[in-house]
Amino acid sequence: MTAKTRRAFLQHTAIATLGSLAERVARTAALAGAGALFARPARAAETYVLGVVLPAEAAAASALQQGAGLGLDDANALATLFGKMLRLEAASASDGAGAAREARALARGGALGVVGGTGAGVADGLRDAAADGVLVMNVAAPDDRLRNDRCERRLFHVAPSVTMLVDALAQWVVDQRRFTRWAVEGDGGARAAEIEAAARRALARLGGSVVESVSAEIRLLAGADDAVRSVLARARGEGRADRVAGIGGEVPLALGGEEAAGLWSMGWHPELDRFSARELNARFRRRFNGPMTEPSWAAWAAVKLVGEAIVRGNATATTAVIAFLESAPPFDGHKGSALTFRKWDHQLRQPLYVAAPRKRDEIAGRRGPFAVLADVPGGDLDTIGTTAADTRCRFPA
Repeated sequence: MTAKTRRAFLQHTAIATLGSLAERVARTAALAGAGALFARPARAAETYVLGVVLPAEAAAASALQQGAGLGLDDANALATLFGKMLRLEAASASDGAGAAREARALARGGALGVVGGTGAGVADGLRDAAADGVLVMNVAAPDDRLRNDRCERRLFHVAPSVTMLVDALAQWVVDQRRFTRWAVEGDGGARAAEIEAAARRALARLGGSVVESVSAEIRLLAGADDAVRSVLARARGEGRADRVAGIGGEVPLALGGEEAAGLWSMGWHPELDRFSARELNARFRRRFNGPMTEPSWAAWAAVKLVGEAIVRGNATATTAVIAFLESAPPFDGHKGSALTFRKWDHQLRQPLYVAAPRKRDEIAGRRGPFAVLADVPGGDLDTIGTTAADTRCRFPA
């Protein structure tokens, strides 16, 4: 990202933040009374910087930037009332080495931490920066190995893991559809291996198993996006759209009504409406004229979490932000449960969602081809994801 582009990002974010903040202050004043709001003498705000590492791909960068911008808006709506201000500074990286370099530079420049994780190799590069002392908020990479063998004390995961997504999908499918024999169709890559391992663990706990495709009741897709689209097209054409499944919202939410097929677990959906999710989705759409995606939600949450550390935890340095996040303060992510970070791998506990295709005549306006069937789990959030007993993560004492 050039210096001109970075300045433009900061200027855009600052203007949007001040505009929304003014609206919030006006509403608060009407309720609390202007005297109570402005009882203290005006003073310069204490300003804290949070870095954002954007990927080279434009659409992915936009989703991350927009989510972070809305998170900044919400963080500063509270922080400015306490004489504090959070500011975003952005950099871009096309690979892991670049991500690590930019994250370290942002930290040397005074950033409390960095938000990122989108793009090929970027999450691994940010993990390496975390090993060098940079606080990293991973908002996109689901890789289980980043939560296990490559975990780091200064690496926090707002995005759900592969294991969480597979666990949520398996719980719902086994409970609601009684499909216990699954085939995992992958491409031999690392992600496919993680998905298959997670499926084997999840199904074993639920009385199911991974079998060959010929005897499977459902096929869990673990290949590249283009291969997944091909399988979905065949499944829909054969009238077996409910017999394929996948994880993550990127593929299904990009499909048209004629292409929609499969059961999918995801971390966010742009049509969620319970627990104030409707209001969050609506604010995002009004501001950016588009749907709030999973990475956008996670970036929003990450920035807001750091803002809460500054205000609620009085954190003025990276070590203090880490201590606040590790203390597991309840976070309202508009998901209906108090969200906290697990002590053993720094994964954010959170409900996930299972979505399936709508009927074609139900797709209209902003109603997309997929509707949310349920949020999972209904109770204990630690029933999805790597448990303390199973984790391979070992933080230094």
